[in-house]
Amino acid sequence: MKALVSIHDVMPHTMTEVAEVIALCRRCGVEILTLLIVPGYDWSSQHLNRVRQWQREGCEIAAHGWVHRCLKISTLGHHIHSWVLSRDVAEHLSLSSDQIAALMARSKDWFEANDFRTPELYVPPAWAMGKISTEALGNSGFRMVETLRGVHFPESKNCKCLPLVGFEADTGLREAALRLLNRIAISITKREPMRVSIHPFDHQLRLSKNLEDVLRNCGEPLSYTSLIKNV
Repeated sequence: MKALVSIHDVMPHTMTEVAEVIALCRRCGVEILTLLIVPGYDWSSQHLNRVRQWQREGCEIAAHGWVHRCLKISTLGHHIHSWVLSRDVAEHLSLSSDQIAALMARSKDWFEANDFRTPELYVPPAWAMGKISTEALGNSGFRMVETLRGVHFPESKNCKCLPLVGFEADTGLREAALRLLNRIAISITKREPMRVSIHPFDHQLRLSKNLEDVLRNCGEPLSYTSLIKNV
């Protein structure tokens, strides 16, 4: 199957686990990967060089929020989202449109300041974009934004709806829910690629075997930038 494989939450304190997940993907025959980088931490030169090396080896990089945690949870919708899905990581949800735009700009500037190629893709933590205006999103400088629904293209205002599978099963309830949702997503995957979302500890959690099975069936891994040509 066609697949867009991404590794989330690349931070200084997850580098060891990210390296293990990259190695797992390569053992399963998946060489095209997208790394979701969280800029707002104390990145050492050693950590930065490691990410640069992965980029030189062909990994795409994407911006993934700023600190990947909420500084406040101030709305009822955010409280519900936090309880049901995102815990404390959906850092956009209690922010205004201007605050979200400023966070995205800060994230983008970090990559340029640290000599990375500017990311084409922005993925808000927990895929929760929040209430940002269409105009602000279009002016963000990112050509793609990924949410639970799919991949959005701010310049054209198009959206490509794509199925999503995940493996962050750290409780029995999450395992049961993800098994069901993954089964549904795989069953509806036809001509469009499926998004395979991996978090740094997934290879150690309850769905590790399921993760390997999915990776071994990614017969045609794709980059996110390949989507731009077909918008």
